[in-house]
Amino acid sequence: MDNASLAQFIVEKMGGKENIKRAWHCVTRLRFHVVSEGKVDIEAIRELPDVYGAQFQNGQFQVIIGNKVANVFKEVEAIVGNIESSSDSSNEEGQEKKGPVSRFLDMISGVFSPVIPAIAGAGMMKGILALLQVLGWISVESDAYQVLTIVSDVVFYFLPFLLAVSAARRFKVSEFLALAITGSLLYPTMTAGLASGAEGLQFLGLNIPFYAYSGTVIPVIITVWILSYVYKYINAVIPNILRIILTPTLVLLIMIPFALIVSGPIGFIVGDYVGIGIGWLFEHGGAFAGIVLGALLPVFIVTGMHYGFLPIIIQNMGKNGYDIAILPLNFINSLAQAGAVFAVALRTKNKKLKSISVSSGLSSLLGVTEPALFGVNLRLRKPMYATMIAGAISGGFAVFFTVKCFGLVAQGLQAIPVYIDPSDSMNVVYALISVLIAFVVAFIATLILGFEDIPNVEAGKKEEAPNQDVEKKVMTGEKILYSPLEGKIVPVESVPDKTFSSAVMGPTLAIQPENGEVVAPFSGEVVVVYPTKHAIGLRSEQGVEVLIHIGLETVNLEGEHFETMVEQGQKINKGELLVKFDQKEIEAKGYNLVTVIIITNSHDFDGLDFNREPGIIKRGEEI
Repeated sequence: MDNASLAQFIVEKMGGKENIKRAWHCVTRLRFHVVSEGKVDIEAIRELPDVYGAQFQNGQFQVIIGNKVANVFKEVEAIVGNIESSSDSSNEEGQEKKGPVSRFLDMISGVFSPVIPAIAGAGMMKGILALLQVLGWISVESDAYQVLTIVSDVVFYFLPFLLAVSAARRFKVSEFLALAITGSLLYPTMTAGLASGAEGLQFLGLNIPFYAYSGTVIPVIITVWILSYVYKYINAVIPNILRIILTPTLVLLIMIPFALIVSGPIGFIVGDYVGIGIGWLFEHGGAFAGIVLGALLPVFIVTGMHYGFLPIIIQNMGKNGYDIAILPLNFINSLAQAGAVFAVALRTKNKKLKSISVSSGLSSLLGVTEPALFGVNLRLRKPMYATMIAGAISGGFAVFFTVKCFGLVAQGLQAIPVYIDPSDSMNVVYALISVLIAFVVAFIATLILGFEDIPNVEAGKKEEAPNQDVEKKVMTGEKILYSPLEGKIVPVESVPDKTFSSAVMGPTLAIQPENGEVVAPFSGEVVVVYPTKHAIGLRSEQGVEVLIHIGLETVNLEGEHFETMVEQGQKINKGELLVKFDQKEIEAKGYNLVTVIIITNSHDFDGLDFNREPGIIKRGEEI
């Protein structure tokens, strides 16, 4: 069965991709979080000829594939993608488990994401209009300029309406009621009163102030959020036969005065002062503010906290027509991420990583940084540090020279026009210098800091012989394997992991280690050192392939407390130190350090098996 068919069968027998919340893999197995365990046909999956086993363990569904797990996972990923649970109940449960900050950031992301295309289009139009003006191709007195100004400004002027629809969908309330209530903030009486300089209106003895709500963000979000609760309450107490008339009537009667008197003014003041505060920070903090935020922006993106900046950006764009804080630093971050991954592409020997680095670098140049950030830089860590260094240096430069961005667009090279300021020709020059600094510094810093290259698993695999009727080698009586560590041999059946205890991957020996060192069990070569450092694949001079897996579920440590002393392709001698691990720290975190030694190609030999009984064993003793 080919990898694509195997992946398709596994996903189908798991209840389809709708039943899969998350998918990943480790050294030998596919790992899943599922919506419903009852939908998984575990026996059907176990019976597949290319599957060594399947089990639920530690809240995960695991399918044991063996050496070709990475290839099978590619096909699984092609089917399920970066999928999240589509179950409402599971989503609600997940929300309950999240903290208030996470829920707030999810809300901001959910409200703004649908609106971004319209904002990006209008923002790019602002840049194009500025470019036409600088080049002298259009006059500010012309009708064409007025029409193009409408095109570039209409989204920001009526932004509250766009956000009302998006927020209503997010908070699950009527979009039309949300639009009607938001419309009260921009009603001609309100805008005319603001233009005339009047103090406001009076309603039931309460003051309704005139504020410039066009382009605002927070008043709408607060109002629609409260609307969702008011609507539910009123709808619950009104008899069914009267709901179609009374519910919307009472909702409008309550919510429009509330929006005009309470939520609108409060939201406007909060948003105004947040914008003023950010402006003050960058104006008085100077380069230091740019250094700090420029360095931390990749961290904010990783944690999702960057969504919290969206209201600030849009508030600044609506009020000032430009942003001097977040958008320029995003432009810098895009080029820093690109510089780092291009350096990785230059140095890595892993063909797959090189390909990913080049493609993600190109996308970063266009302002799409997630592939570079999550797929390469964060994964390798040191390139991530390089981007933070670059962000600090170039961020300080950009803020020192007050670089302004006039359009909310993807902050890549295509964003250059939105940095053109007709009144300051140097603004775009400083913007270009800042991103050039970011790219160069990240590139050089990555080369200097270096990184631990990801082994190319495929490089360690033998080509399959075209003739399947190959005579098996007879190993009976030969001393082939020696213990790679000191400790106590325990019965394989007692290992609390069905994959290892059932020895489905080949003859298996389990040792409870006494110290934190693993040495070579024979002379040969290193086939693969896994990035998480908890497992290593070897091949002896006679062709015996062995997997040494240190501990159970230690893949979750992601390399912490492990240190590898060899690299892929390296020749090794019997007894040579391969891996060090901190036994006390790992056990203190609750991990079982029982280590299994598996002969993964025993089918190529006759009479090859372990010959030791449970008991104490010294390093280097025959096993």
